[in-house]
Amino acid sequence: MRKRIAVIAAGIATLGAPAVAQGIPSEAPGHFVPYDENAHYEGRYLDVRQQYVKRFGLEEAGRNIVRDGYRADDGSVHPAGRSKIVASTRTMDAALHPAAAASTTTTSTAASPTSTGYAGGAASSSSTAQCESGGSYTAVNPAGYYGAYQFDQQTWDAYAPSGYQGVNPASAPPAIQDQAAANVPYDAWPSC
Repeated sequence: MRKRIAVIAAGIATLGAPAVAQGIPSEAPGHFVPYDENAHYEGRYLDVRQQYVKRFGLEEAGRNIVRDGYRADDGSVHPAGRSKIVASTRTMDAALHPAAAASTTTTSTAASPTSTGYAGGAASSSSTAQCESGGSYTAVNPAGYYGAYQFDQQTWDAYAPSGYQGVNPASAPPAIQDQAAANVPYDAWPSC
């Protein structure tokens, strides 16, 4: 009899505790599921997107795929699944929190060129970007080269992150330009 009372008391106490405290998602009572970093992927997407819009603007953020779905290459709109939402969240998060550029030590006594544009991302410390554009993310060369790394449109479209193909490199966010430059698997800047 005492065992029954103890089991019933433990059951009542468990019912009073929130599901999170039990390590059980509320939508699956009685079933333990280990923590999944993407469990709340839609909420995370919306939080990261809000930060992205605040920093880069609504036009740059584009379509809210959680609310409006995603537009396929043929122009049709489909509900965004978990993988699309998580991938989009990672892309925006990478733009918001770019990886720190590796520091290099130079023995040159010449003064480094001054940036005439955005001086925040890796290009401000990249010798390639300094050589190509003075570190300006908005640089435009009339010969058809754009952004901090002076991409031509064809090279940009080949190495830019998903969703940025066809975009003028000089109008892409700094972190996206840095990411595209890092994606180029060969020395595209031999004279720098």
